Amino acid sequence: MASLTLDGVGKTTLVHNLAAALGGIAMSMPGPAIKPLRELIEAALGNAKLAHALFYLAIAAAEGAKARAAADAGRTVVMDRFLASTLAYAKACGVEADFDALLPALPRPDVSVLLTLNEAERVRRLGARGEMSLADRQSLDPAFRSVVMAELRARCDLEVDVTGADEHEAVRRAIGAVGAVGAVGM
Repeated sequence: MASLTLDGVGKTTLVHNLAAALGGIAMSMPGPAIKPLRELIEAALGNAKLAHALFYLAIAAAEGAKARAAADAGRTVVMDRFLASTLAYAKACGVEADFDALLPALPRPDVSVLLTLNEAERVRRLGARGEMSLADRQSLDPAFRSVVMAELRARCDLEVDVTGADEHEAVRRAIGAVGAVGAVGM
């Protein structure tokens, strides 16, 4: 299962809590080996939007292969971000490439869940974090956010609104939505 959304919705917390509730494993994109290098790589790529998109697509391929192997071995995997968000952010950044042609060669989650939250609450949470990342700042732009959300809605299997939910209620909502379609795995 992949969890996808804009930053500030509680995705990372939900991924860890959901994996624990399901007796599974939580994974993230980028994974722990790349995360400390990400800023250096992004800086080295400069303003080349296609290069950034390909970098994140490569990470999705690598982390997706690990997640798929774990799911095929019978583990429940809950992934923080994945392929759909890579494609959505690339499109919102103006990258014009036919990434859909690569989809058959890439690992796919059993179910992709789009988490949503009242926008005012999401913005409040982003502000409470302190310094905002580039992705945080981009997501505040209504046009950028609109493209990302439209693309995520087109690519995700389920949408779960976590507005007003505490951590436990968010897990309950996600499990209920995923259970309704009968798909728990990667």
